[in-house]
Amino acid sequence: MVYPAYGIVFSKGIEGFSQTDPRDRRHAGDRNALWLFLIAIISTFTLAIQNYLFPKAASTLTARLRSLCFRAILRQDIEFFDKDTNSVSICSLLHIPH
Repeated sequence: MVYPAYGIVFSKGIEGFSQTDPRDRRHAGDRNALWLFLIAIISTFTLAIQNYLFPKAASTLTARLRSLCFRAILRQDIEFFDKDTNSVSICSLLHIPH
């Protein structure tokens, strides 16, 4: 929403330059500067919130996926781990043949 808001305020700023009275032109310029400043402040806060919540959601999702994977491994029968392809050694994790 930041860029469309900037576009609207920018168009109002260009419209303000077309006024003939210097007092009206100054008033329009000050008003548009205030709007641009407010948009910048609001976008700063929303980006800060977004940059906090996105990693928090990613870490929660990663923790949940790890927990589900660990539970799935623990539910396997013991025969599953007797196969060479499913052994729990370091070599199987690195895909190095024994």
